[in-house]
Amino acid sequence: MKLRQPGLLQLNHPGETLQRFDLLRTLYADGTNDFNVYRPEGLPGEIRFPVFLRDEAGATYKTPRLLRSPAELRNELSNLSALSFVRPMVVEFGSKPYRDGCYRKYAAYRIGDHGYAQHCFASHDWFIKDPGRAMTGEHLSEHAAYVRDNPHAAELVPIFEKARISYGRIDYTVVDGRIQVFEINTNPTVLNYPPTVFDTYDSVPYANMHADALARLPYAHDPVSDPDIDRAHLDILGRLRIKYRRRRVKLTVRKGLSFFKDVVLAAKASTDVGKRRS
Repeated sequence: MKLRQPGLLQLNHPGETLQRFDLLRTLYADGTNDFNVYRPEGLPGEIRFPVFLRDEAGATYKTPRLLRSPAELRNELSNLSALSFVRPMVVEFGSKPYRDGCYRKYAAYRIGDHGYAQHCFASHDWFIKDPGRAMTGEHLSEHAAYVRDNPHAAELVPIFEKARISYGRIDYTVVDGRIQVFEINTNPTVLNYPPTVFDTYDSVPYANMHADALARLPYAHDPVSDPDIDRAHLDILGRLRIKYRRRRVKLTVRKGLSFFKDVVLAAKASTDVGKRRS
């Protein structure tokens, strides 16, 4: 495609972009990160504990176990085959709770020469995916301020450059005033779920920020196209629309049932209180 359209904008080169392991090794070597990462077969004599195991490929949804000694690490590695990892890594723990006792995970996007801040999550757990309703009060205000101000934008650009990534989402925290990078996801989720009438938040602004960043790419409004690109684009959009509709129906039903259950339980609790008082 690049040969047929020399002027085609390419974001990320599959042969040049640093993957998770190489990126973390690079960032430790140049002093950006204070924690290092190793392959199980290449562990040095001394590493900084605690550590945890994770797969370089794909996403991790379950909180990894923190291993606090060489003995615990050896025991975990002896069961490595049961974890079905594709490219296992041993990662030194590199986060630290803030003064309120909660850890932070920041996420920001880069799309070409532009980007935006997506979220600042806070949790008492060190492994943060999506705290959901657990974030209230000051943490929600902190999240809103982060998204509004994108305070680390200038510091993140050189990290993306080192990774040779022009499209992706960087996940990181800040320890003692210094950015500590967890990963840069080159196939990130923009919005987790289609919106439903039962949502307690408005996801539209996040979709708009992503769309605005895409619209600022060079040639984004260029009408010149290619039949093969148009055909592939329409095919993908068609399949996505079908998937989106099905998912929206399922989510609406699931959230509706949950909402109805909460209403019934609240009514029952109110009735029980009334009976006890009488």
